[in-house]
Amino acid sequence: MIKRFLLLLCGVSLLLSAVSCSAPASAENDGGGNPAPVEPAEPVVEPPEPPPAQDAGQESPEPETPEKPPEEESPAPDDSQPPATGQSAGSSAPATDKPMVALTYDDGPHATYTDQILDILEENHAVATFFEVARNLANDPDAVRRAVSLGCEVGSHSYRHADLGKMSQAALAEDLSKADALFEEVLGTAPSLLRPPYGSLSKTVKYTTGRSIITWSIDTEDWLSRDVDKILASVQGAGSLDGQVILMHSTYETSVEASAVLIPWLQEQGYQLVTVSELITQYYGDEVLPNGTYGYSYFKNGKDVILPPETPARPPEQPQEPEAPQQPEVPPEPEDQPSCETPPDAPEEQPGNCGETVPPEGGESLEEPPKEEEAPPAPEEEISDAAGGAGPQEEPPSEGGDTPSPGDARPEESGGQAPAA
Repeated sequence: MIKRFLLLLCGVSLLLSAVSCSAPASAENDGGGNPAPVEPAEPVVEPPEPPPAQDAGQESPEPETPEKPPEEESPAPDDSQPPATGQSAGSSAPATDKPMVALTYDDGPHATYTDQILDILEENHAVATFFEVARNLANDPDAVRRAVSLGCEVGSHSYRHADLGKMSQAALAEDLSKADALFEEVLGTAPSLLRPPYGSLSKTVKYTTGRSIITWSIDTEDWLSRDVDKILASVQGAGSLDGQVILMHSTYETSVEASAVLIPWLQEQGYQLVTVSELITQYYGDEVLPNGTYGYSYFKNGKDVILPPETPARPPEQPQEPEAPQQPEVPPEPEDQPSCETPPDAPEEQPGNCGETVPPEGGESLEEPPKEEEAPPAPEEEISDAAGGAGPQEEPPSEGGDTPSPGDARPEESGGQAPAA
C-alpha cells in the first residue's frame, strides 16, 4: 500500500514538471514573437504519509516515549561558606584536638548590649554562655531566645542577684523556683546550670539545688575597671587559656568593645570558643552532673568535680557474683569421754575413772590440811585514814560506758570553698 502511494506521488510530480517545462516553449512559438511571462511554479507540498492500514487482529505499535534529558547533579555544599542566619559554626561539636576556651557573660540580659555581643559572636561564628538574672529577662527576652538559636548556652544567675551562700535552704529553694518560672516563660524550660552571684558557695548551694554549679578561672574584672585595655590585658596576659572559663558581663559598653577585639583574637590564637557544657564534656571528658561543682580548681588546675560526700564521683561497676547455695550444718561428732561407771568386777581399792584420790597402803590421807582463813581487808575509810587523809578514790568506768575511742572521732566536713576571684 505504501509503495502504491509513493508511485502515485512520483507520477503527480512528473506530470507537474512536464507542464511547467512546456509552458515556456509554447510562449516562444506565440505569434506575437514576445515570450509570455513565466509565472514561478508554486512549491509542491507533499502531504504527510497516512499511517498504513493495519490488518485485522494486528496490534498497533506503541508510541515511542521521548527520552528525558539526564538530570544534572546538584553541586555539593561548600563548607567554606558561612552558615545561614540563625545558625552558628559553634553549634556543631568542637574538635577535640584543638584548644578550647569558654567565654561567659553575667547579669544580663541588657536591652542594648546583649544583642551587640550576639552580633559579634554571630559575625565570628562563635558561641558563649550567658548567665542571666531572671528578673532581668523582661529587659530583652528576644535576645535570650536569639542566643539559644545561635548555639549559645543560657544558665541561671539567680532570681535577683542575691548572695545565695548566705541563704537558708528554704530561702534558696524559693529564689531558684521563682527564677525557673521566668525562664520557662521565655525559653520553655529552666536552665540546668547555676552560677551563684559573687561566686558565693555553701554546702547548701553545692549539694541541694539539683543544678550544676559553675564558677570561673579567669576574672576580667570588667565591672570594676570599665576599661577596654585592662579587660584585654587580663586575658591576653593570662598565659595558656586552654580549658579556661573567662568571666565577663553583658551590662557594660566597655565589655562590648572589648569583646569585639577579644573574640577574633582568641580565634587567631587557635582557640575554639565553646559553651561551658561543651568544655566539660568535650575537653575534660566529664559529665555535667547535678549537684556537681565545677570551679576554679576544676578549670584551672584540672581537679575532680566536687560532689556531695555521699555520692561517689565515679562508682566502679562490679558484676554481682551468684551466691553459693548454703550447705546444711552437720552436727559435730561426740568425743569419746571416759566412763565414770565402775566395772562390776573391779575391786573396791582400785582407783575410779573419774579422778578420785586413792589412799596409800599405810592408811595415810593425801589431802592437804585446811589452811587458816585470812583476815578480811580493812574498810575503805580505814585505809584512807591510814594513808594520811587522801581524798576519795576515782571510780572505774562502768561497763559499756560512753568512753570514746580514738577511732570514733571524725573530722568535721569543710566547706571546700575557694576564695572567689
